[in-house]
Amino acid sequence: MPKFSVKKPLTVFVAVLAILVLGVVAYLKMTPDLMPNMDFPYVVIVTTSPGASPETVEADITKPMEQSMATLNEIKHVTSSSQNSVSMVVLEFEQGVNMDSTGVDIQQKIATLQGGWGDTVGTPYVLKINPTMLPVAVAAVSSDKMDVAELSEFVDSTLSAKLEGITGVASVSVSGVLQRQMNVILSQEKLDALSEKLAAAVSARLDASRDQLRQTRQQLLDAKEAIRTAEETAISQTAEKALLAVRDSLREMDIQEQSLRERLTLLQELLQRKTELEAKKAGYDARIAAIENNPLLTPEQKEEQIAAIKAESEYIRITSELAEIDLRLKALGTDWDHLREEIEKTAEQLRQLQEKIRQFKSDNAVLTDLVEKITSGAMTLAEGAQQLISGSVQIDLALTQLDSGLATLEQSRSAALAQTDLSGMLQLSTVSALLTAQNFSMPAGYVQEDGVQYMVSVGDTITTQEDLRRLVLLDLGLEGVDAIRLEDVAEVFVTDNSDKIYAKLNGENGVTVTFNKQSNYATAEVSKNISNRFDQLAQEYDGLHFTALMDQGDYIRIIIGSIFSSLAWGALFAILILYLFLRDLRPTVITLVSIPISVIFAVVLMYFCGVTINMISLSGLAVAVGMLVDNSVVVIENIYRLRSQGANVRQAAVAGAGQVLGAITASTLTTVCVFLPIVFVEGITKQLFTDLALTMTFSLLASLLIALTLVPAMAAGMLQKQKPMKPGLLDKVYPGYRKAVAWSLRHKAAVLGTAVVLLVGSAALTIHRGFVFMPEIDLNTVSATITMPEGCDHDKAAELADEVTRRALTIDNVQTVGAAMSSSSAMSMMNMGGMGGAGGDYDVTAYIIVPEGESGNAAGRELVELCKDMECTVSYAGAADSMTQMLTGSGITLQVYGDDMTALQEAAKMAGEALEGVTGVESVSNGLEDAVPAIHITVDREKAMTHGMTVAQIYMQVAQALSGTTTGADMTLDGQDMTVTIGRPQEQQVTLDNLMDLEITPGSSTGSAMSSMSGGTGSAMSGSSMGGSSMSGSPMGGSSLGSSAAASTSADSFKLGQMATLERTVSLSTISRQEQRRCITVTAAVDENHNVTRVSSEAIRAVEALTLPAGTTAEFSGENETIMEAMQQLLLMLLLGILLVYLVMVAQFQSLKSPFIVMFTIPLAFTGGFIILLVCGVELSVVSLIGFVMLVGIIVNNGIVLVDYINQLRLEGMDRREAIIEAGVTPLRPILMTSITTILGLLVMAFGGDAGTALMQPMALVCIGGLVYATLMTLLVVPCMYDIISRRELRKVSESDLSYEEKTPAETP
Repeated sequence: MPKFSVKKPLTVFVAVLAILVLGVVAYLKMTPDLMPNMDFPYVVIVTTSPGASPETVEADITKPMEQSMATLNEIKHVTSSSQNSVSMVVLEFEQGVNMDSTGVDIQQKIATLQGGWGDTVGTPYVLKINPTMLPVAVAAVSSDKMDVAELSEFVDSTLSAKLEGITGVASVSVSGVLQRQMNVILSQEKLDALSEKLAAAVSARLDASRDQLRQTRQQLLDAKEAIRTAEETAISQTAEKALLAVRDSLREMDIQEQSLRERLTLLQELLQRKTELEAKKAGYDARIAAIENNPLLTPEQKEEQIAAIKAESEYIRITSELAEIDLRLKALGTDWDHLREEIEKTAEQLRQLQEKIRQFKSDNAVLTDLVEKITSGAMTLAEGAQQLISGSVQIDLALTQLDSGLATLEQSRSAALAQTDLSGMLQLSTVSALLTAQNFSMPAGYVQEDGVQYMVSVGDTITTQEDLRRLVLLDLGLEGVDAIRLEDVAEVFVTDNSDKIYAKLNGENGVTVTFNKQSNYATAEVSKNISNRFDQLAQEYDGLHFTALMDQGDYIRIIIGSIFSSLAWGALFAILILYLFLRDLRPTVITLVSIPISVIFAVVLMYFCGVTINMISLSGLAVAVGMLVDNSVVVIENIYRLRSQGANVRQAAVAGAGQVLGAITASTLTTVCVFLPIVFVEGITKQLFTDLALTMTFSLLASLLIALTLVPAMAAGMLQKQKPMKPGLLDKVYPGYRKAVAWSLRHKAAVLGTAVVLLVGSAALTIHRGFVFMPEIDLNTVSATITMPEGCDHDKAAELADEVTRRALTIDNVQTVGAAMSSSSAMSMMNMGGMGGAGGDYDVTAYIIVPEGESGNAAGRELVELCKDMECTVSYAGAADSMTQMLTGSGITLQVYGDDMTALQEAAKMAGEALEGVTGVESVSNGLEDAVPAIHITVDREKAMTHGMTVAQIYMQVAQALSGTTTGADMTLDGQDMTVTIGRPQEQQVTLDNLMDLEITPGSSTGSAMSSMSGGTGSAMSGSSMGGSSMSGSPMGGSSLGSSAAASTSADSFKLGQMATLERTVSLSTISRQEQRRCITVTAAVDENHNVTRVSSEAIRAVEALTLPAGTTAEFSGENETIMEAMQQLLLMLLLGILLVYLVMVAQFQSLKSPFIVMFTIPLAFTGGFIILLVCGVELSVVSLIGFVMLVGIIVNNGIVLVDYINQLRLEGMDRREAIIEAGVTPLRPILMTSITTILGLLVMAFGGDAGTALMQPMALVCIGGLVYATLMTLLVVPCMYDIISRRELRKVSESDLSYEEKTPAETP
């Protein structure tokens, strides 16, 4: 390879040029990101079951789901939580699993489980966990020319749509927006007044019917009297009156029959239609319930998705028709639960009426015939009188029937008047559905005329508040009663959510916007697109400002820029060192080209291997930059040596590279091979540091290739003239070094003993300080959490948050403080706080921004100190901590397992108390904070059945009574978007005091439990104009058509307390399970003055000392366990790396003992790494352990060079002791050159002190400390070890030893 390069240099230069071009193109096509591409093998399955308790959810959904999923291939862990109405199962798989095929298997198992679930269980929602779930940016929006209301309206109506269109943005969440709400609160006073008016109208109508029946009765009495007196004139007149009376009665009964027929037909049609609609609506209800109970969605996302469902035309049509049917049923004097019963009753009434008509006609046939004959003159008066006398029996029968009708009319009066109570008719669901139906506008289709298609749309939306107030709800068609409008029965007014939101920027009101990116877009690209859109909008709208509170793009820019700076400084330091040692610009330039070309070559390989530009991969390049010149330095040094011995430049170039080919290849392989065992590492350690291993491997292999090709080619052209080497500083060092080595050989025990003591002591002290997973990355942004005291209301929380913001702005360098309340903030989307008033709803998250380059964490610490005297608690976290905590967890986590809930809670309480006594622990949570006060109502089944009620029917009435409000249609009123909320009258609100006084109506599962009224108004109230037909009945309709069940069921109603008992309980709102066992999670934070692993060790001892209740166990599974697992993985990687290095050296030295001499440089390097960590006060971490792994491959190179040269001198005939002393002198310069360039290349990363170098600082420190200490000690310890181990004489295998020449017979003696 060197010979080819010197012979055809242009070929090499062209290849290098091609690499440069490819590298530039590859770099331009690669988008920087914060972290490597990480594939989390986690799947979350969320299943809803509306109304189910946590225990029911666990038994019916969670446990079967766990058992089924536990049989999946490569499943690692199964955890779950069961809450009210929601089951969440989290599956963790082995690394490298094919998540696509696994997803198919999961869906198949879910499909199998669904067959055994009830209809109320929703379709499970499967979610794959990935880092893109974290927001990519959070910004505050403010304006100089708009107040909060105007800004909110602008953000909702205009800005949101423009932001959602940004390329790469998946979703935009807005918080702090002032939202107006139209409230429709049913007024009991108005309902009572209108009910009285309706009662008066119905009473007047009943009175008219009564008067008509009385008049008919009087006419029949007159006819009977005329027969009795037998006066001809009277008989004639009375006969005519009797005829008219009978004719009127027949007509009344015919009308009544027709009304019953129409009623029966209508009831049957409504039954069929509502059954169809309810079946369709059930599908929509299941979708809405699944969204409402999905804990992964924010309230804003739930509202948006539910609103989208309710805006579907089919949903609006269904709810509209159902509302219309409910109103028509109530107008007919019944409801859905009594409909079938009412149909049977109406059919029976019709049959009885038809029998009455038949009987009446049969009984009055003679009278009717006589009247017709007398009127026509076909019969004499005497004959008629005698027949009339004989017909008085029929008149008596007609009178009896009329008296019966009058009595029935009076009996039905009370029922009809009771049905005029509108409180039962206008339920929340009815009004909500009616508003949706009336606020309707939808295309109906097309009509075509003369070749032109016209789109036909039907309806108009309600556009003003006045139109809403004047909206007609129903028209009963009663004389003296106008159409009933919304304002007649409810108070209609507008409110806003100003008492529920809190979003401020530097103490002034603002709006926060949170962005999540699409998974297939790079973070930096999306961040740049967001920033560009902000600039465009700021120019488009005068006075509009955007302030970034959190932007991962800025973090990427800061960190990547810092790493690039570290890389450039490392390269510069390497150049200076090379020039100082070589003291010639030409070899310096030749060696220098190894750095940029190797880096660019590595970028090309990164591109084709799918490695992104991120803080880990770039850190690998920055760490390697000082080592990229090592191979070239060795080649240049050897070329110079050969030139000094008289070889010409081409011979020196070819031979110089060829002679060291094996040595530099071996040294490169020893460095590279320590990263090969990363394939055996598991978990996040592998995902984090694979990019580091690949970039270092690519760059080092590229440097080896450059050293064997480009360096000889350039040397052959640039080193034509040889300059004599002037004596330097090292020439003065050589005599002292010889004396030091000679002394070491005489005092080997002292040298080796000191090395061992330093190793053991430094390792023990470092380990005693404890471990961390990753070092703290201090950016210019810090997030503060303001936890409000228990019982805090919104106003108090806002006051405390304002004070915290004011104090934060007094801190030096603090530029911006943006704060938002968790109940309205997408910044706290993962907060699953409990329901109102306990403080959690009003916790505030604040972003504090300081100038770039300043410490955000310092500002956070100062803020905590400033707020110690406040009622609220302030804590902070670095901007990069959220990613780390997502990867490793935070603090101490203890899982307490047990099957018995009482024992489990007791064990968790004991564990929490034990942790509170551990030094360094704060904010202990025993997991019982999730326990919530509950009311359990136990229904006496036997008593309930005496009223024909089941527990489920009572539950339905209680559930409806507890529903105080419902959401209607979203409307744009007077140009402002509003949600319409319908609420019960205050008098009907259920409280804990009157809960057991709730009126339960037998036979009604969905009717109002708040009123004794049941049923409707019957035909006496005419009917609903919405029904499309007039339901007017006869004056007698109130008796025969009214729901007689209304009065009876009302009389049979009972209070809830008569059939049930109330018990106050405390229960867990969430039942957690791990590996199919119930558990409670006990957590604790570790204060910043203590190490998590040391505190965890003490916590473990404290918990082990407990005697937990029988059947319970406790296991730790927090940050400490994650750190220990990662450490174990890296220790395995370290041991395998050492083994591979040993095997490479065996191949190099062709000896099993010589590599052991070199291996003793490894503990020397470890000693230096431990010492520098102690001096700098840096804790041992996963990153620093990567540094120790790297040292294994780096430090043996110096030992290899030293041992190899000692062997060469001994083979040339030099005495062993003399060879040991002399061998350290000749390679001293290349050893120091390579070590110093590597050390200085890491110097900026180790001591730069900025966010970009913070992550890799421990690794850089370990490498620097190890190289400094081990380089110096190698020159003393390796000679001692060589003198101890390699005592036998060396024998070189010559070519003659390997060849054999067969002798001829003549040569044989």
